[in-house]
Formats: sequence, structure tokens, C-alpha cells
Amino acid sequence: MNDHESVGIVYTPWLSRAKPLAEELLGCLRGGAKLFSLNELENEPSVLRGLRVLISVGGDGTILRVVKIASPFAVPLIGVNVGRIGFMTELAPSEAIARINEYVEERESWIEKRTMLEARVVSEEPRHEEDNYSYLGLNEVVIGRAAVARLIHVSVDIDGHPLVTFTGDSVIVATATGSSGYNLSAGGPILYPESPALLLKPVSPQLSLDSAIILHPDSMIDLRVRRGHPAKLTIDGSVDVDLAPGDSIRVKRSSHIAYFLRTGPHHHFPSTLIKRLGSPSYENDS
Repeated sequence: MNDHESVGIVYTPWLSRAKPLAEELLGCLRGGAKLFSLNELENEPSVLRGLRVLISVGGDGTILRVVKIASPFAVPLIGVNVGRIGFMTELAPSEAIARINEYVEERESWIEKRTMLEARVVSEEPRHEEDNYSYLGLNEVVIGRAAVARLIHVSVDIDGHPLVTFTGDSVIVATATGSSGYNLSAGGPILYPESPALLLKPVSPQLSLDSAIILHPDSMIDLRVRRGHPAKLTIDGSVDVDLAPGDSIRVKRSSHIAYFLRTGPHHHFPSTLIKRLGSPSYENDS
């Protein structure tokens, strides 16, 4: 396989800076690459077969969508940030133009592996095609309220053992990657990105445990919507499934792994965290 056949560049169509930057990166790469939009990739994921590396031009929202497609093919990602915070992206636009060949040619690069989640909806009375279907996520699985000012009741079992029933706004199951997302804004802890542990975090619970719980990587987490009002399942902020009382979500660590191509020191996360939390906003990437 020629070098130009083993590198892909995917860009987010709705970010005005993404396509021009992707085209500029295409011109910078020695030997060229395959260029496609995120929509094209989602419609035809088989284009990733045989790729050695995939460059994602967008933001964290782009990576969350791309990684679900790339992980079954075990293709590592290089994230180029034209979004907002960019926790998962590796390069700013100017850095990417200067250094992209260094990454692609794997000079002093290494692979960072991150845990992903699998969530399966189990309905007592299947109502739509999403029931009993498994979803893949990198950040988090959230069961939240479907209506404003309406609390939900969610019971939690860990490995078949009842833990607690939360009454509140939502319940989060997050990976280490997702610990710096919704979990962080809800007051949860930040885990080191390569940690395989899972996080369970209630949001605004009433009269019950409000602390996050760090779970074993092989834990099986069953979330069941109890009495009261309907709820909504959200995965990585992009998949939304309506839930009714009685519906269950089984969450576990996925067999798929997210691969990111990095350079520099392995223990770079603290400096990245400080940089990203104090970084200026770019365009919205949702």
C-alpha cells in the first residue's frame, strides 16, 4: 500500500475553518492522503479499512463521532482543533501545518489507548428500533430527565447487586476521557485519560449519595428508570433515545479501544488540562 493510500483526513462540514484547513493539510502531506467529510465517513465507514492513521479536523465533538467509526478498524486518530476546548485534540491549526508529517511518519510518536463504553437499551415493551440495540461511546452515558423541572428516578445495580436509587436530574456513567466533560461540570473527579476505570456520578440528587463512585473497569452497570416521569438516554452528547419507566440501560466497558497518535512525553495530561481550561473559545463544535 502506498503512503497516500494509508492516511485519511476527515473534516467537519459545519465548521467554516475545517475544510480549508483539511485541504491545506492535504497539500502539506508528503505523498498525499484521502480526504472526506464527516458525513461521507459516517455513510461509508469502510473507507477506513487499511488506513494507517486518520487526521480529524474539527473539535472534541468531531472526535466523539469519528472515534466510534474508527475504533472497530483500530485506526489511530490525530486531532486537529478548530473547535472550542479540545481536550482530545492533539494539535492547533498552526502546529498541524508545521508538524503533520512528523506525526504521519511516526517519528517519535506513540499510541495512547482509551477505554470506550458499550450501552444496551432493554425495554419491557420495545417501542422503536433503538430498543435492545448497543451503542458505542467514548465520553459518557447519561440518563437524564426528559422534561424541565421533572425529576427522574433511576435505580443502579453493579454486577447484579443493588446499589442505590437516585432521584434527581440525571445519572452519568463516564470513562476517564469523559471525566473532564459533563462529569467535571457536575462536580465529579478527573481521571487520568488512560485509566480503564469507570465513573458513576449522580447530578443534583435529592436525599441520596451525591459523590462520584469510581468503579472497576469490568463492572456491569444496570440503570433502570423507575416510577415517575420519562427520561432520555444520551451518549456522548449526540445520541438521544427516549426512555419510559421500566426501561433499563446496561453499561459496560467496550471491547473496542480508542487509539490516538501522540508525540512528546507520555505524562502530558496535567499540562494539557491547564492549557485547555484556560484556552480561548473557537467555533462551536456540537
